[in-house]
Amino acid sequence: MAENLVVERTVKAPIERVFATARQIERFPEWLDYVTSIKVLERSEDGKIVVSEWEASVPMLGLKAKWIERDEWDEERRVCQFALLEGDLDKYEGEWTFEPYDDGTKMLLKVNYEYQVPIGGALIQQLVRKIVEQMMKNLLEGISVAAEQSMVR
Repeated sequence: MAENLVVERTVKAPIERVFATARQIERFPEWLDYVTSIKVLERSEDGKIVVSEWEASVPMLGLKAKWIERDEWDEERRVCQFALLEGDLDKYEGEWTFEPYDDGTKMLLKVNYEYQVPIGGALIQQLVRKIVEQMMKNLLEGISVAAEQSMVR
């Protein structure tokens, strides 16, 4: 059964800086301790479409997760739509939005994922949900810190 998760975070940095920081996916391993590598496989000439290969550690399970995803960045709407092309999950897609908010930016990350487990399903599903939700929160925190630190320089 598919799961829907939503996390949000406000950043004390202008939307242009936050959106530009989020688009630097090659730098995510610097900002996110669970991401061990990201390799861009394809990038459209205008930079709006990016296909990348990810590897992340999942300490709770003692595993490494690998996947290939396609991101479509809409500069005008300040939105990234993403979807799994192949990987360990059965389904992984969503939308990442950026909106002006008070003296900064609000990031909203919506993820729809599915991971089918034949044995011990309910318990494993709960654990996977916690892991995906924590990774989402860590992603927003990492981008937030990176965008705010770049303001100080």
